[in-house]
Amino acid sequence: MVSKRKILIVPDKFKGSLSASKVADAIEEAIRMRIVHISDMEIEKVPMADGGDGSLDIMYTALSRESPSEATLIEVECCDPLRRPLTAPMLLFRSDGELCAFIEMARCCGLTLLKEEERDPLKTDTFGLGLMIRAAAEAGVRRIIIGIGGSATNDMGFGIWGEGGSIPPEEIVRMCDTISFQVACDVENPLLGPDGATMIYAPQKGANRMTLPLLEQRMELYAAKAQMLLKSFGGEFAKRAAKVTAIPGGGAAGGLGAAFYGFFRAELLPGWQLFSEILSIEKKIASAETIITGEGRFDSQSLQGKVIDGIASLCRKYDKRPVVVCGENRVSPELLKKHKIGNVYQLMDICPDRQSCILSAEMLLRGDYPALIEAGCDEAGRGCLAGPVFAAAVVLPHGFSHPLLNDSKQLNAGQREQLREIIEREALAWSVVSIDAQEIDRINILNASIKGMHRALDNLKNSAGEKVIPSLIFVDGNRFHPYGEIPHHCIVKGDGKLSCIAAASILAKTHRDEYMRHLATQYPQYGWEENMAYPTAKHREAIALYGLTPYHRRSFNLIDNQLNLHI
Repeated sequence: MVSKRKILIVPDKFKGSLSASKVADAIEEAIRMRIVHISDMEIEKVPMADGGDGSLDIMYTALSRESPSEATLIEVECCDPLRRPLTAPMLLFRSDGELCAFIEMARCCGLTLLKEEERDPLKTDTFGLGLMIRAAAEAGVRRIIIGIGGSATNDMGFGIWGEGGSIPPEEIVRMCDTISFQVACDVENPLLGPDGATMIYAPQKGANRMTLPLLEQRMELYAAKAQMLLKSFGGEFAKRAAKVTAIPGGGAAGGLGAAFYGFFRAELLPGWQLFSEILSIEKKIASAETIITGEGRFDSQSLQGKVIDGIASLCRKYDKRPVVVCGENRVSPELLKKHKIGNVYQLMDICPDRQSCILSAEMLLRGDYPALIEAGCDEAGRGCLAGPVFAAAVVLPHGFSHPLLNDSKQLNAGQREQLREIIEREALAWSVVSIDAQEIDRINILNASIKGMHRALDNLKNSAGEKVIPSLIFVDGNRFHPYGEIPHHCIVKGDGKLSCIAAASILAKTHRDEYMRHLATQYPQYGWEENMAYPTAKHREAIALYGLTPYHRRSFNLIDNQLNLHI
C-alpha cells in the first residue's frame, strides 16, 4: 500500500480572535476545499501553545487523543488574582510512567479573570497559583509543568512564598526533594530594569506611569528578600540566589520566572519546546511533507522563542520550510530567508481592515469570505523551441473538484480536453493569452511567461463578459512579478497541488496544443502536431534539415548536438 502524503497543521492561537484548535480546523477546511486529490493526503492537526491562555485545553485534547486513560482533569479550590474563591482545572497525566501535573497559571491568576477596572498589579498576587501547586503535590505528582503566560500579577511570586503566602518557603524546599518543576516561558526578559517584568509587562496589567516606579521598587524588595531566603537554604538554592535577578526569562509573568527558578529550582523552557516534547512534534515534522503553522500577528518576536520559531527550527533540522498563516505579517523577507520559512499567508491581504480581519478570522482562514476571489495562473510551452508561450488565469467556484483534475502533464490528451470543457463551462472566470516567439526573444522566456499571466489576469471575465478582479493570486513555480496591489503566492509544483492552478495549467496546455496543431498544417516537416515544438529528436533533425521558421525562438539553444550544427 502506498503511504499517503502528510500535511501537518501546528498553529498557535490567533490571540483575541481564535483558539489554536479553531485555527487548525479552519486551515484544514481550506485545504480540503482547494487541494488537488485530497484523498491522497493525510492531514494531522496538532494545535500548539506556549504556556499562556488555552494551553491546558491544548494539552488535554492532545493527550486524551493519544492516550485517553492517561489524562485526567481535576478541579482545584483556589482563588483569583484578588484572592476571591474560584475553582480551576488542573491536568494530571502520566509520562514515562511518572505522574505529572500541568497547571495553566491564567486559570487562577490570569488577566482575563478580572474586569477592566479591576486590573491593578499593586493589588493582584499569585496566592491562588500556590494553592494549585500544593494540590498537585498532594495528588502525588513527581513533575509539575506550569504555563505562566497571560498573568495579571507583578509580585515575583510573593503571594506564594512571601509572608502570608500560600506555601511557606520551607515547604517549597521539601517539595523540591520529590518533585521536579518545569516552566513554560516564552520571553527572555530579566526580573528588573528597563527590560524587566515591571517596565515591559505591568502596563498591560493595569499599571500607569505613576505606579510603575512604585512597582519596580517593590520588585527590588521582593528580589532582595528572595535572595536572602535562598542563601539561607544553602546548596543549590544559594547558588541560584545570585542569578535570580539576571536569569533570562526571570521577568516572565510578573517575575514568576525568577521565583520558580530560585525557590522551585525550576527549569525555564520555551513554551513551544515543552509542548513539542510532550506532543512528539519533532517526530510528526520528520514524517510530514508539508508543515503549516501560524499565529495572529507574525512579527520579529514570533521568531524569538515562540511557537513559530520552534516549529521553524525543527523544520530546518529536516530541511523543510514551514508555511505560515497569520492575521498580519510584519516579518521582513530577509528574516524569512534567514529562518528558512516558506510562503506566508496573511488574512489582511484579503481583508485589510484590522478589526474586521480579527472578527472574521475564522471565515477568512476557511477561504469562505464573500469578497474572496482566488485566481490560479500557469503557463504552457515555456521549454519549447518554437511557437508562443500560452498563459491562463482561472477562478473556480468555491469547493470545485473533479476526480481527474491535476497537473496537465499528468493527464492524457483526451482527459485534458474533457477537463477543458468542464473548466470553461463551470469556472467563475477564465482567460487564456499567448506571447509570441519574437516577444520571447526580446524579453526572455521567464519574463514572457509572467507577462502572459499578467495579461490573462487583465482579461479575466465571467460568463456575462464582465471583468473579474481577483483578490488573491496563486502562481505555479517560484517566480512572479507583482500584479498591481493584489497579493500573490508562488507555489512550486502548484499545478499538482492547488485546484485553481491545475485548472489554469489545463487551459494553457490545451489552448497551446490546439494552436500548434493548426500551425503544423503550415509546417508539417517539424512534427508539431505530435511534439508541440518541444525539443524532441525529430524536431531538432527537422531544424537541421529545413532551417528555422518565423515561429522559432532564436534566443533558445537551437542546436543538434549529434550533428554539431549551430543554427
